[in-house]
Amino acid sequence: MYNRPSSQRIKDAIKGVGSPMLDALGVFDRSIERVRADGSVWTILMYHRVIEDAADDPFGLGMCVRLPHFEQQLDYFKQHFHVLSVDEAVQRIGRGEPLPPATLSITFDDGYLDNLNVAQPVLERLGLPWSLYVTTGDLDAGRSFWWDRAIRCIALTRAARLDADRLPHDLGLTNLPLQGMTRWMTLTTLLEALWRTPIEVSLQVVDALERQLIPNARPADGPQAPRMSSAQVRELADRGVEIGAHTVRHPNLNLLSADGVAAEMAQSRRVLEALLDRPVPGFVYPGGRMNADVVEQARLGGFRYALSTVPTLNVLPCDLHALGRIGMPDAGVADFKRSLHAIGRRSLSRPMPAGADRAGGGALTPRSSKC
Repeated sequence: MYNRPSSQRIKDAIKGVGSPMLDALGVFDRSIERVRADGSVWTILMYHRVIEDAADDPFGLGMCVRLPHFEQQLDYFKQHFHVLSVDEAVQRIGRGEPLPPATLSITFDDGYLDNLNVAQPVLERLGLPWSLYVTTGDLDAGRSFWWDRAIRCIALTRAARLDADRLPHDLGLTNLPLQGMTRWMTLTTLLEALWRTPIEVSLQVVDALERQLIPNARPADGPQAPRMSSAQVRELADRGVEIGAHTVRHPNLNLLSADGVAAEMAQSRRVLEALLDRPVPGFVYPGGRMNADVVEQARLGGFRYALSTVPTLNVLPCDLHALGRIGMPDAGVADFKRSLHAIGRRSLSRPMPAGADRAGGGALTPRSSKC
């Protein structure tokens, strides 16, 4: 793994020691019991990838959970929560039925192959329902998501720097170093710039990055982040997994016109409904980029609900088109309990306003979805 800033490594080390100590003293359990006992509180969790090989997560950006940690987390959920798919919970709310105490939902974004090959067997063995939100563009093209292509460029390149002047568009970047400990910072700076850029430009920039930084790379080189095919998405749906929409190109929706937002939402939904021959009730805002206008488009588009990356518990009644989620750490149960303890204290004292503007957070903004 490439070195992250020393401040982040120190923070992780403190959590790695402090969380188990506080957990052993029962500090977290006392707080979590309030969450578990309250039928008006709904906890939704957010995953992206579950990996067996740490080499597939060279920069530790917060999107991957290693399999042993995932298994520990699911065992804890099985024992201490009532797990429902998101749509099952939403339908109960729509019928005016109370949710069971300790209701929790498990979600995955994007549609990585490891969701099927690594995560699903564990979820199936424990009998836990879950929900998957699929980005539909290039679904059968065998091409990685645009951010994974950028990650692979920075991981594999032998260049001394990223030459911003050779990119087809001005992202407001100067030449960025790629030596030693600077590589992590260059990647995070690049991803943040790409998120601030219209998706058409971002895709062109990623193409140029591959030409500049890894012109001779082979497909098997570097970190692998394969996606599911349409047949594999259909297989999961046939095995009882709820499938939701996650746009076509995974853009920053805040940068699109109302018509552009509506098109991304509607087209991804149409593709999935045609593929699965069943309704697609839910939507996830890519990277958590959402504002009141984007939320309104999800509502007008007929989605029953939509999920953000805002790290909060959902205290009912709440806006079903701006549901919050807790990003899951690549850590043991104690660190999740620490997060739930802290987020629970904030959420139960200051519930998130319905439809509040959110500029970002979640996937690909390192650590932003973690407490």
